[in-house]
Formats: sequence, C-alpha cells, structure tokens
Amino acid sequence: MTGQGDTETTRRGGAGTPSSTRFRLPAPHTRSVTGRLRSHVGVLGLFTVLAAALSWPLIARIAAWVPGIPQWAFDESTFVWNTWYLKHALIDNLSSPLHTDLVYYPLGVDLILYTYNFFHALVSQPLHLAVNLVVASNVTLLLSTVLSGYGAFLLVRYLLATDPQSGPGTQGADGRMDGRVRPSSTAWARSAFPAVLAGLLFAFASNRAIYASLGHYDMVTTQWIPFYALMLLRSLDGRLSSRVRRRSAALAGLFFAFNGLAEMILAVFLAIFTIIVAVVKLGEARRDQDAAALIPRSGIQFVIRRVGTMFAAFSIIGIVAFIAWSPVLVPILRQFLTNDFSLKGWGEAIPLSTDLLGWFTPTVLHPFFGGDLVAELRRVQLRAISEAIGGFRDVNTAYIGWMSAGLAVLGVLAYGKRVRIWGWTALIFALFTLGPFLQINGQYRFNLDGIETSYPLPFALLHYIPIVKANRAPNRNSVLLMLGIAVLAGYGIHWLLAKIHSQREPREHPNNRSRTVFAGAVTLLFGLAVLFEHLAVPLPLSDARIPAVYQEIAADPRPVSVMQLPLGWRNSFGTFGPERTQLQYYQVAHGKPLIGGNISRAPDFKMDYFRRIPLFQALTNVEFGKAVAPELDAAARQQADELVYLYNIGYVLLFPPIPERYPYVDNWQAAWAFAKDVLPLEDEPFWTKDGIEAYRTVQPEGSDAFSVALGEPGTFPYRAEGWDAAETDRIYDLPAIWATEAESCLFLPLRQVDINADYTLRTQIHPFAYPGGPTQQVSMTINHTMVGSQALSGDWQTLTWVAPGSTLQNSINRICFQWAHLAVPREVAGGSRMIGQTGVTLPVDVDLKSFADGGFMALFDEEGNQSDGSAGRRGVNVTVLQPQTGEIVAKEGFDTAANEFESARLADFLAQAPDGAPVLVVSKGDAWRHLTPAAVDGLRRLGADLSLDGLQGQYFAIVGVKGAAPGTAAMAMDNTEAFLRVSLNRDRRTLAAAVGQVIIER
Repeated sequence: MTGQGDTETTRRGGAGTPSSTRFRLPAPHTRSVTGRLRSHVGVLGLFTVLAAALSWPLIARIAAWVPGIPQWAFDESTFVWNTWYLKHALIDNLSSPLHTDLVYYPLGVDLILYTYNFFHALVSQPLHLAVNLVVASNVTLLLSTVLSGYGAFLLVRYLLATDPQSGPGTQGADGRMDGRVRPSSTAWARSAFPAVLAGLLFAFASNRAIYASLGHYDMVTTQWIPFYALMLLRSLDGRLSSRVRRRSAALAGLFFAFNGLAEMILAVFLAIFTIIVAVVKLGEARRDQDAAALIPRSGIQFVIRRVGTMFAAFSIIGIVAFIAWSPVLVPILRQFLTNDFSLKGWGEAIPLSTDLLGWFTPTVLHPFFGGDLVAELRRVQLRAISEAIGGFRDVNTAYIGWMSAGLAVLGVLAYGKRVRIWGWTALIFALFTLGPFLQINGQYRFNLDGIETSYPLPFALLHYIPIVKANRAPNRNSVLLMLGIAVLAGYGIHWLLAKIHSQREPREHPNNRSRTVFAGAVTLLFGLAVLFEHLAVPLPLSDARIPAVYQEIAADPRPVSVMQLPLGWRNSFGTFGPERTQLQYYQVAHGKPLIGGNISRAPDFKMDYFRRIPLFQALTNVEFGKAVAPELDAAARQQADELVYLYNIGYVLLFPPIPERYPYVDNWQAAWAFAKDVLPLEDEPFWTKDGIEAYRTVQPEGSDAFSVALGEPGTFPYRAEGWDAAETDRIYDLPAIWATEAESCLFLPLRQVDINADYTLRTQIHPFAYPGGPTQQVSMTINHTMVGSQALSGDWQTLTWVAPGSTLQNSINRICFQWAHLAVPREVAGGSRMIGQTGVTLPVDVDLKSFADGGFMALFDEEGNQSDGSAGRRGVNVTVLQPQTGEIVAKEGFDTAANEFESARLADFLAQAPDGAPVLVVSKGDAWRHLTPAAVDGLRRLGADLSLDGLQGQYFAIVGVKGAAPGTAAMAMDNTEAFLRVSLNRDRRTLAAAVGQVIIER
C-alpha cells in the first residue's frame, strides 16, 4: 500500500501475518539537524533566486512598479489599495475594514464580498510602514511564489519519503511513526529531487505568471494550498500517532483559513479537494477490509475506525478554520443569505473558461512561443463584441505544458492506485477549467449536419450549488489543476530516477554519492525543461508612482471629494464609464472620497444610482465616443452645479490616456472639453505637469440650511438606499417617494455648520396604512448618530427632530429613517379576483383594454410575470382559461368588423366552451359592425348584460364564466376606451411610509 494510507495489517505485522504484508522498517539512517536545516534553506534559497529571476524586471523596479498591464483592468492597483485601506480603516480610524465611504461616493460600499486578499493585506503591513506600499505588495507576491514552491516541495517529499518503497519515517515508542522524515541520504535525494521539481512546476507554472500580469494577485496567493494538502493527508495518515494527526488537522484548518482569507474561491476549491481525498480514502478503507480480516478485528470495525479517524480530523479542521476565518466568513455568509449576489445567468463563465486547446498552447507571455500581451488583450476585447474575431475567448491562463503533462502521465502509469488522489484532482479540476460547455478554438456551439449543439461539462453542475455558483471564472480552477499535475510530475520523475538507478549501480551500493549527483543532474535537466515551457519573462509591470499633484490635495483640510477623468464605476458584473482603478489607488496619497471606483459584488442599486444621473450619463457617453442627446446635454448642464455642491467635489483631475487603453484613448480630448465646459471649474488649472490638468471647483458659499421635496423633478440624487425607483411621484395628493426598505437614507448638503448650535429637521411623512395594520414607528440617525424615535398617525404629518450641530458636517450629511414595519400592498391592501357576481374566482390577475386602435389581455401569475392572453385580431378576441390554474385552454380572434361569417364562428366557439370555465373577451377596433344576435347571445351566456343595439359604437371588455346568469360577469363598455381589471392588488413592493419635504435649519 501507498504511504498515503496503509492498512492496519501493514502497520502492525505480528504473528500469523505473512511477511510480505508487514511494514518493515529498515535501520534508520539519520541526518544531522544542521544538515536537514541546510537542505531546507537551500531549497528556499533556490526558489527565492528563481522567483526574483523569473519575475524580471520586477526586482529592479521593486519600489515603484508592480506586476500588471496598464492596458487591462488595473486590478493590481486594487490589491495595493487594499493594503492601504486595511490600515486606514482598522488602525487610523478604528473602523471596520469591511465597509468604505471613500469610493462609490457618496453611497459607499461594503467590502464583504470584495476581493480583499486579507492575508497579504495583513502580512504586508510591517513593510508598508517601514518602506512603502509598493515594496510591501511586491515582496508579499514574491513570498507567495517562494512558499508555493516550498509547500509543494514539502508535500511531495512527504508523499515519497514516507512511502515504504522510498524509505519510511522513524517509529516512536508506541510503534507508530512520529511524523519526522529521516531517510538515508540517497533515499532523501530520491524524494527531495522529485519534490524540488514539483515545487518548480507549481510555483513557476505560467498560470501564476499570467494572473500576476493581469493584476489578479488573489490567484497568485497560492502558497497555502500545498500546505493544506500536506497537513490534510498527515491528519489522515494512520501510521502517525494520534497526537501528530491532531496537530496536523489543526494546522490544516489554519491553512484552510489562510486560503479563504486570501481568496474565498480558493476555500471552495479546497473543499472540493477535501471531498476527493475523503472519497479516495473511504474507497481504500473498503478495499482494505480483506487485509483487515487477517488481524483480530472484523472488517466492519476496521472501516468504522478509519471513518472515525477521518471524522475526527475533519472536525478539527472545520473548527480551527471557522475560528480563524470567522471575522470575515460570518459577514460573507450573512451577505449571501440576506442579499442576492448570484450571477446573472452564467455570468462570464463562458468567456472565462479555458479553451481545450489552451491546455497545450503556451501563454502569450512565453518569450519564444507567446506574443504581444497588449495585442492579445485587445483581441479578447474585440472577441467579446464580435464572433468574427477568431481565437480563444480569453487570455489563456491554463497551459499545462507538454513536459509537465508527460511527467504527470508517467506518474499515473507508474504508480496507479498510489496516486489516485492526485490523478482525480488533476482530472476533475482540469474539467472544471473548461467551464460549463466544451470550447475548442473559441467555439462552444458546433454544427452537426445542420443541428447546432454544445457539450455540457461538469462545471455546469457547480452553477446550481449555493455559494459555489458565485465562482464566475472557471479558468481559476487551474490552481488546483497545477498542484495535481505538479505532484504527479514529482511521482513521474521519482519513478524515472529509480529506473535509472537500478540500471546504473549495483544494489549493494545504495549510498553511492555518484547516484545522488546523477539524480540531481537528471532532475536539473527536467526542471529546466519544465521552467522553459512555462517561461513568462519579462513580466509586465505597471507604474505605481503617484503623481505629485495629490500631495497638494492631501494638504487641503476641507472634507471635499475628488472627481477624476476617465470617470467610471466598476463591479464584478460590468462597468459604467471607462473606469481606471489606478486612479483609486492614487487615493492612498490623499485619503479623500472619490466619485467612481472599483468594487466587487454589491446590490444593483449602487451602480444604478449613478447610471440615472444625467451628468454622469452624458459624461460617460462622451468618454465612450457616443452622441449626447440634446435633452440629456441640457439636463446635465442644468444639474452640474447642484451635484458639485451636493457631493462637495473640491477637485477635478483630467488624466491623459494610456496608449492602447480603449475607449478613452480615442475620446479623451472630447471628455476633457465636455468636463471643462459643463463643470463649475476655475478658469485655469492649478496643476499641469505629467500631462495632467487639475482644477479646483467653484462652489457657492452655501449655508447650514437645506430643503428637498422628494417626489419633485431633479431630486433623485438626494436619495440613497431604501427608496422606490420612481423619478417623481405623488402619494396621497402630495409630491413624495415611498420608503421601501427597513432603512431609507437621504443626502443633505450643508456648509458653515455651527457645532455649538442645535438644528431642527422637519419631515413630511405619511405611513402606509391599511385596515388592521400596526402603528408605524420611525427612528432617525444623522451621520450614524441616533437622534430619536417617533410614532406616526394615519395621515400626513410633519415630524420635528432636534440634532446637535456636532452631529452634522460641512459636506454631505447622511440622514436615515429606520422603519419599524414594512408591508406588501398585495398582501394587505385587498383587491379581489372575484368575477363580478358569478361567485367564481380567477386563479390569475388580468387586465383587459379595448380602444379604437387595439385591444389587449394581460395575464399576471403569482410572481407578477406578465403574459399576453389575446389572439390579437381585429374584432372580438376570446380566451378560455383553466379554472384551477389559469392556464390558457384556447384563444381565438374573430374579425366581426369584416363580415357576419366571423360572427357565426364566434357564436360556435362560445358554445363549445366548457361550462364553469372563466372566459376573457376584449374587442379590438369596430367589433360591433357585424355582430349577430347569436354571437351576442353567446356573450350573454358568459354573464354579460348587453344587447346588440347597446353594443353599437362601443368598445367592450368582459371577464365572465360560461353558464353564468346575464348581469353577473365583470364588464366594461365605453365609446372611447374600455378598461377592466380583475385582480388582487398588483403592488408587490415593500412599503413603510411616504416621505415628502425634508427641511434642516438652525
């Protein structure tokens, strides 16, 4: 059996046990502590030197540049900003780092489902304080590479050195292995050299380099993956003492948490890996039942013991991981449970999948077989727009490598069952990288003799698992794929070295130094081949030097915000405007709020708020080279001064374009001209260096009083979260807007606040009242400070609140109402589906409308989904419904405006309708012109009280029941327009109260 799971028989041996099944321990050959330490230092030194060399020219620019490509998303800037913001929030302001008001200003955003990379942000703080942010970020990235290699080295060395065929660890007094690996020097070499090669492959695989060049630092933080795998396997290794297994399980839990703190999706990957390990181990236990029968225990007891060991290990892992990760994990789970952050459809899973050919195609960063990264990124952008652009849908990130794959296959063929865990890991995660559908050279729809088809893959199953489905990038599974490949490649080179040794030296010279030297030379040769096929130099770098203009802005003590062009907002699902995250990174120099920014997942309102503001619509249109409609241009100009005052924008910085960064590079002059023309700026910029033009804004002096009448035109920017989406509205005869969430917030701008004075806040409020409803209570906070709670009556009223001036600020103020109750009108405000006086209730809601140029039937199910129920013909349209479900049984139109033959058909159709069935009737156009008495009689049998003469010149809509008495149906008839609704209250909003005018003054 393998070192990954030996049987009780092989562990114990003993009388009656065949000698061939005993686990024989050879005489131990120990190496000195100094020698072992020197070996590990040597391995770490090797990975350190290679990390510096293979990331060239990073080491030469380590203080001012970071890995990344300026023609892409500037995600590298996000991760450097993260390190700064963690300290800014946690230490400088003693606040939660899981929320910020500094981007997406004035809304602010939660950073709970944000790609924070907490681990790097935490461990880089000493260097951040001692040197600078850029050095801190670069060193932690290089450390990730070094530790990724070292972790894979330790993992493979454990797997090989503890294998009975490679030299076991030493036994303790209880007959169990104590977990220390002390093989002979030759055996050490046979395990260490393959382990070094595995470390080289995992640390310097091209997927890590391409992720670094794209700024995806979270996917470069892979160092704790092999450490987790190592400790997981040790915790399940029955040859180790229970103390060692428990300690290993605790460390596995800690490493699992480290992975989750680096990137949540890595924890999902490791959970899947853990399932693979568990399944394989249980399979081994089942196969070991025959061997277990040789000792004084039944096979069932043996399996129970093996399962118990596994359960104990997983319990320790889970508890430790939860404790270490819980400060971040608990808010994450709460967000997933209370908000909908699921992907829209398949998200970007299809373009972010690995092409099948990508496994065998070197990345664009390869100096000999690659290409121009900037050109490839541009091709990918255009590929997303047009299918006519050929090639892969995304930059290839999952190249396995021919030599790497060959060694991995050799490992599988040579060791079979002993590498079952790693074979399944490589296979499953390889399939996951391909995404939901097989893609070959950019195509996932294939024409098979005229039939278009696609080939679903296992990743599609993950799309339906809660939380797991949040992974929108299948190609990220390459991190576990490459670990599997690295371990298998280690086994492959291990077998190859053993084969060569058996042919070169006689068995009686096991410690011959020449064998060690030769093994090192062979490993070096294969290691160089692996490094060459994954070569990714020079590593693209992004300039992280901050323009000096921000020093002047930082010196301004006013609580102003900053607006920068290119202006845009970005989240995981898209962008609004040509957002440039580099400008968010520059915030580390001044610390003032930004209009715009980059976040991860957030409620749709966060982006929609900015999309609805005319100034931002017009400006982003110009940045994208789109025409600005005259009415939008006029609205933007009218709104500009007001918005600058509301958001207290103190500075507007206009940045020149980055070459080949589209679309801003084509439209920046027009964007600059529009901003200078529309925004209230000083006549001359105060800064014109480095191609930047920086302006101060011109604002009115302002006052410490302000009022806004919600429901009036132009007041939308003053509404934060918690309000109905209507631009304007009248409620209970006054301009107002419904509060639709438990907390509804407003933005009120103030200047010249007297902190020693008291201010009065008056609000017009009308609760959403309904029979039997509770009395509404409302509390108010101003800038997160509670100022009181009051009960509401059932009518419009003006509530007065007193706020100390110390709670206000000379900028934007966040005023929030907290409501005690919410109610859904559909559930509490009545309405009826009773069909007139028939005693029959419709199972769906219906709206019918008839007029000169048309007629329609709209059906609504319980979720509010609308469907068309009409045949849509001129004349009389009839639809028969199923009484219990409301499904359409039959529908047909009869052009009774054309001839009496159609009227006869109508009469026949009505006669054939089953008794008791709900029937909808709506006329379209001059339906009365050729109606016959028989047709009218058929309508009367639906319960309609009408006559042939009375229908002349009329439009009509009827909801009746076949067989009902005349006069009992619901009916509308008019000579201009007939509208009929049989429905419960259609309003599915949650409502608390309507808020009208809000006034704050001293």
